[in-house]
Amino acid sequence: MNAKTALLTAGILMTAMVTASPAALAQNQDMRQKGGNWQQNERCENFRDGKGKFSKEYRAERQAEMQKRHAEMADRLKLTDEQRETWDEIHQERKQKHQERMGKWQQKMEKRCADIEK
Repeated sequence: MNAKTALLTAGILMTAMVTASPAALAQNQDMRQKGGNWQQNERCENFRDGKGKFSKEYRAERQAEMQKRHAEMADRLKLTDEQRETWDEIHQERKQKHQERMGKWQQKMEKRCADIEK
């Protein structure tokens, strides 16, 4: 294949990609315009009922996984007792910040779900 054919082929492919990309993206945009996030109703229902990622069992399972990972990482670092105490303090601070963020997030979810019901 000579340079002229290669350049022509590349140009045709680029033109096809540029013309096809808006059509591919338009489908998702249409769904967003119809109701914000098309899964919002399902998410609010799960939030109210405590199902899926909002269930207490799921949260407890995730909490256990995080604690296990935290302990494994501390073991890999071979921390001394003093270092382990500092490590645990840092972990507790991060956990408290996470709990604060989760509280704010839950308030936002409650407000969003109340707005959807109206």
